This record gives sequence, C-alpha cells and structure tokens, in this order.
Amino acid sequence: MSLLSIKDLSVEYHTDAGVFRAVDQLSFSLEPGRSLGLVGESGCGKTTAMLALMRLLPDAGRIVDGEVLFDGVDLLQLSPAEMRTYRWGKISMVFQGAMNALNPVRTVGSQIGEALKLHKTVPRNEVSDEIDRLLEIVGVTAESKKQYPHQYSGGMRQRAMIAMALACRSQVIIADEPTTALDVMVQAQILDLLQQLQAELNLAVILVTHDLGVVAEVCDDVLVMYGGRMAEYADSDAVFNQPVHPYTRRLLAAFPNINDPRSELASIPGHPPPLNDLPPGCRFEPRCGVGGEKCARENPEIIEVAPGHYCRCLIARAEER
Repeated sequence: MSLLSIKDLSVEYHTDAGVFRAVDQLSFSLEPGRSLGLVGESGCGKTTAMLALMRLLPDAGRIVDGEVLFDGVDLLQLSPAEMRTYRWGKISMVFQGAMNALNPVRTVGSQIGEALKLHKTVPRNEVSDEIDRLLEIVGVTAESKKQYPHQYSGGMRQRAMIAMALACRSQVIIADEPTTALDVMVQAQILDLLQQLQAELNLAVILVTHDLGVVAEVCDDVLVMYGGRMAEYADSDAVFNQPVHPYTRRLLAAFPNINDPRSELASIPGHPPPLNDLPPGCRFEPRCGVGGEKCARENPEIIEVAPGHYCRCLIARAEER
C-alpha cells in the first residue's frame, strides 16, 4: 500500500512576466522502504513539485490542481496548523545547499533541538541526549553540536541536515540534490548513509537529482520529468535497460559508458522550453529528432507500455500498437 500518493499535481507561478505552469499533472506513489529518483534537467519542475508537496511554495506559487495523499489524508486540504503536524512530523526535506539551509548564527545542535522542541518528539529534559544520538546516527560526533555551520565541512553539513530531517521520526525523506558541490568520496558516503538509514528505519525516500549515476545506484523507481511533466516512470531496471521515451534514451546516451570508455558522449540539442511559452504538442518534440508532425500538433497522454511502466509519448503509443 502506498504511503505517499501524488495525483495530477499542477503548480503555477504568477509573475509580472505572466503565468508559468511549472508542474503539470504529475502523478506518482511511494511505499515505505522504497526510494524514488526524480530526474530531469534544471528547471523541469523537480524542486517545485517537492516544495508543493511540503506546501512550502514561495508567494508567487499556486497549487492549481491535484491531490497529495499521505496515508490517505490529502495534505492540500489541511489548514496551515494541521499541515505543520505533517511537515517534519511525517515528511521531512533535506534542502539543496546545506550551508544556505542552516542558520549561520546558531549552533547546529540548537537547530536540531528546535525541531525536537516544536514537534515535542521527546521530553525537553531529553532533547540534548537526542541531539547527540541523531548526530551519531549520521556519523557526526556529539561534541560537534556546539559548533556553527561554517565550522563544519560540506559533508558534515549535509549529514547535519539529514539528522534534522530524522529528528521528528518522519516516514518520508525528500533529499533535494543532497550531493551537490561535494567531492566524489563524500558523495558516496552521503548516499551510503541514506541507503543505510532507509533500510534500518524503513523510510520512504525521494531523491531529487540530475545525476543518473546516483539514481542507478540507490533508487528503486525512477520518474523522469521534462517541461514540468512526467516523461517516463517505472522501476529502475526498466528505465535503465528498456527506456521508452526519446528524452530518457537521450539522457542515458549522454551518460558515460564504463564498458566502452572510447565511446563519444551524445548530447541533446537545443534547450528546454520556457514554461510561459510551451510548444502546442509534445514538449520534447523540438529537440527529439525522431518525432513527426503529429508530435508537434498533439499533446501526448500517459500510457502504460508495460505493467508499471508509464510514458507520455506518441511514438511509444505507436510502437506499443
């Protein structure tokens, strides 16, 4: 049974330059103990979808359609006070750029402690011990709780953010580009930590990234986004070994092949479409190279090309037939 289920989520930004549909009819589900990789180029709507899920959109953002069901409860119908019990209490987020997410003038321990106190996870007289426990879980010494974020390395700050996400014993962890700006060795440590915590605590994890290598290593399912929409959605094995959407295929072709180091990397020509001036048909058609006139005219619907394998593509529908 799904712990988290998003159905036809749509988000718009209302700006002086017009209305931007940043997320359009996005749907997916997540079970306890499983991880979902949310993949796509910058600006495709990945982070916006997660902020909408948490109801943390900026003032210009509007959720215009859809449902966000957590254990059967639609989070979009809750009052702000009711939502606060779910935000961090049930669903936590490790924000992109840990240095910017942490308050620079407060110790790391005090920031973790604030989450514990607000959500009353433990009695007040046990907060200090709980901070020590959380830091030790993520591989940071308890003594470091008295230090400020600038005294932490990049990897330590990311670990501290994960500790904060775990502070209220959330069942879903959203990790938005958790390895950005970290060196390769530290990236591996952070990913190993997430996998370890997921297994030990039966967490459901959403990993937002543009790194297909990371997704292949740690994710059970993959959702590929393009132009604010789902392009392809299936388990990792299907996406990496039997990709259907031309965009997914091109992304994988652009990924280095360790079995053939001399092979040239492919590239995707052009640029993602501006969200206030989307093409009338398939949003990937101007860059696709294999679509036809029908793709430029018709808006593709989501189809199930195999059990549990979904795609939004007219070519895939033709191949299916």
